[in-house]
Amino acid sequence: MRILIADDERSARCVLVDLVGRIGDVEIHEASSVVEAKALLDTHVFDAMLVDLRLSEDGGELDGLLLVAEARTRSITAIVVSGSHDVDAVRSAMRMGAHDYVLKDELSEELILPVLCSIKEQRALEREVIELRARRSDSLFPWLIGTSQQMQQLRNVIKRVALSSRPVLVTGQTGSGKELVVRAIHALGRRPDAPLLDLNCGAFPETLVESQLFGHEKGSFTGAERKHEGFFASAGDGTVFLDEIAELPLELQAKLLRVLETGTYRPIGANASRKFTGRVVAATYVDLEQRVESGKFREDLYYRLNVLEVQVPGLEERLDDIPLLLGHFAEGQPRPLQFTEAAVLRVQQMRWPGNVRQLRNFVDRLTVFAPEGPITVELVEQFGRARGSKPPLSNDPLAELAREVLRSDAPDKLQLVESTLIDQALRLTDGNKTAAARLLGVHRKVVERRTDRASS
Repeated sequence: MRILIADDERSARCVLVDLVGRIGDVEIHEASSVVEAKALLDTHVFDAMLVDLRLSEDGGELDGLLLVAEARTRSITAIVVSGSHDVDAVRSAMRMGAHDYVLKDELSEELILPVLCSIKEQRALEREVIELRARRSDSLFPWLIGTSQQMQQLRNVIKRVALSSRPVLVTGQTGSGKELVVRAIHALGRRPDAPLLDLNCGAFPETLVESQLFGHEKGSFTGAERKHEGFFASAGDGTVFLDEIAELPLELQAKLLRVLETGTYRPIGANASRKFTGRVVAATYVDLEQRVESGKFREDLYYRLNVLEVQVPGLEERLDDIPLLLGHFAEGQPRPLQFTEAAVLRVQQMRWPGNVRQLRNFVDRLTVFAPEGPITVELVEQFGRARGSKPPLSNDPLAELAREVLRSDAPDKLQLVESTLIDQALRLTDGNKTAAARLLGVHRKVVERRTDRASS
């Protein structure tokens, strides 16, 4: 159990440290000001906080209330230990989420230790429940395929991160499976039955992204014909997953920062703020530090998100998992696929810049185009790409797909190439039209025209 003691008086902190230390198996951190306390909150995950209400030098301000509010947003149990007999101060602290209030002149082992022991037991029970869930790896991690050391480490990190309610930043290359990691974090979290809502920040115009996240009141802007509850309202105690967080406009980055700092948000056109009690998980494949340096991403938001980072390994870091992945992807195909041992070895020797997603699409192509019979080395080289080789057109798997269509005997090859590439790009980006257009190097309207024709 980890506890933070925030009091500007050293003698008071010493008394509290002595009392709290009697619990046993507890890690204690001390802060003499709001600034020191917030710095510790940004670098550690605490179970409980003992906080004095007057932390300024003159003792005239109730700045400890800021820490009580901060504790609530981070799911930390706050206990006020103060010398103030001000009834209004007590009420304010309790309204902001303080668990208990103890006067310093009444401070004793009998008043403090039972409360802290209860918190410790509750946290231990929560961890036990999560660990029991985690042991059932077949049901909780069915989509995280692999037994490599990298995947074992990833699972362990996910289990630890799930214990906290703090924001999480999931990083990794395109196609490495970041969204699957987010699903695992949510499944192992404290509210697995609550909603998991995901929004691709690069897929919608700024106004629509704001409305999707925060909601809006009827008539708040042109086209707002009815009230709309955004993700922060709909998620409840669940998880809001912000994919491609680097694409979030700067103005909305400021509003997201407010949610992470205060646990409150304001719908478009609303007069009052609302509470958000869930969790924010963000994902990106780009280097956010470079975005910060170029002024395209807020530095304060980056540090808020980057407290708990989960790095998803690329496929080149876990080549030993390829046989399992091939078997997993082959199981879901309309025709049976059987790889020779030499073919599997060849797949492990090839480059997969699109990571697991590209490998899955490779298996899909084999299912459609490969002749009947075992998948041999020759077929792997025909439909795949050797490590270090340079295809005639480009290193993009879409170019290889285009060549396959052009080599076929199908009529209207150019039209077929266009439709096939767009369909494949949409598959690679999970239906994200903006990302598919970016992948193809065309305008979004080109992709929209194709999907409109397909649906008509």
